Amino acid sequence: MLYLRKIKLNTMITKQKVNIYDVIGIERPSKLFLTRFGRVLFYCCASYLALLTLNVLLSLFFGFSLTLNYISDLGSKLFIPFPYMHNLICVFGGVVSLPANFFVRKKLQITYTFKNSRHSALFAEFGVALGVIGNVGYVLLGIFSLDRAGPGGIYHSVFSMISFGGYIFSIFFFSLNIVLSHKCRLKQLGLFGLVVPASLLFLYCIISIPVIEWFLLGSILAFLFLLNYYVFKV
Repeated sequence: MLYLRKIKLNTMITKQKVNIYDVIGIERPSKLFLTRFGRVLFYCCASYLALLTLNVLLSLFFGFSLTLNYISDLGSKLFIPFPYMHNLICVFGGVVSLPANFFVRKKLQITYTFKNSRHSALFAEFGVALGVIGNVGYVLLGIFSLDRAGPGGIYHSVFSMISFGGYIFSIFFFSLNIVLSHKCRLKQLGLFGLVVPASLLFLYCIISIPVIEWFLLGSILAFLFLLNYYVFKV
């Protein structure tokens, strides 16, 4: 009987798959690639923020005002002599931040395993889908700037609503996932994402003045940058 148990145990051991990467103690190539790709994405997103800030600062020297001019005015020759810089920054920002949505979802899956709330997985999926929509809208917003806004500015207006709406609702659903995850260490960021962007959007719909639009953009960028920093941990 003991002999049969030994044979059964040896059979079970030989059936176990031994991974060479686990034996050597190094990361799998796919995991190593994703880690490095994630870092590149984060630095690209940080570069986008730096370029956007630099573009705004340069525009101030040409009479641009955060209290009098809307964000879209950065992409018009009527307000600044280098509108193509803003348009390219929009396209660049939308492209590099699009894959980050999937990294955020993966991070939430690994960290919180979606067991803390039955709705958490659904909220994360909504966050990814709406984030992608916002990114695509942002790219098209750079293409169809005020100088190429279409008849009556329809193209620019539509893509502006898609971009802002996608980002704001993506942040809202990601924040719901974060807040409902009991072991989450990002509660404060989640509460910020639930309250601030949506409140500023509501206020902007009532009082459509440039300064509120700039605060709205700032709240979106602040949330996404802090969330991406947590996800990539560079």
